[in-house]
Amino acid sequence: MDESIEEIGQEVLLTAEESVHLSRVLRLRPGNLVELLDGRGGCFSAECLEVNRSEVRLVVRSMDSFPPSQMGVRMCIALTKGGKWEELIRPLTELGVHRLTPILTERAEGSFSEKKLEERKSRWSRLAREACKQSGNPWLPIFDDPVDLRQLLSSEEEGESRWMGSLNQTVRGLNPPSDARLISILIGPEGGWSPAEEEFAQEKEISFFRMADHVLRMDTAAISALAVARARLFC
Repeated sequence: MDESIEEIGQEVLLTAEESVHLSRVLRLRPGNLVELLDGRGGCFSAECLEVNRSEVRLVVRSMDSFPPSQMGVRMCIALTKGGKWEELIRPLTELGVHRLTPILTERAEGSFSEKKLEERKSRWSRLAREACKQSGNPWLPIFDDPVDLRQLLSSEEEGESRWMGSLNQTVRGLNPPSDARLISILIGPEGGWSPAEEEFAQEKEISFFRMADHVLRMDTAAISALAVARARLFC
């Protein structure tokens, strides 16, 4: 939902895309109640007033607000060819990711122009909105521009705990500290990090982790790592 809601009784006109889905797919009728999310923690119950083919008008009957988690999880994932990176947006949004950062690595296969980037980010936001609607997650993730791995590792936020997925059998599992304000999890490309990249990460005192005794696909590793990190937020 793009429109900002300020008060109970406010009328809301949905976008054409949302209206078409509600009117033609869900068969919304006047008097029906609809849950609205603004992606910024706001959750609203609204009554349908009018339904047209591509326009739905609602009135807000109640409103609630959910504060952001005191500990956010940032997923930094290597760009890949095809739609693999985009396919991760839905499950990661459903799991409550705070921020998504595409990273450029030596073995990464994905890249695009500035014009294409704006198109991609628009699509990423749409996929995240759909995931929020499906799951009821009131917070949309933040999407960063692609960043080089070394540049990413050279900057650290206050209270950040940084973890890098590894294929090394000697490293431990993901176990971020409970007092961290931000958990940043780095997932490499299918071929893994290069030796030079891992050496640079060690110089920056990044913690390494592994999710299993065997090799995981990038998408499996990313979803599993976020699930583990989020579980620790609620323990």
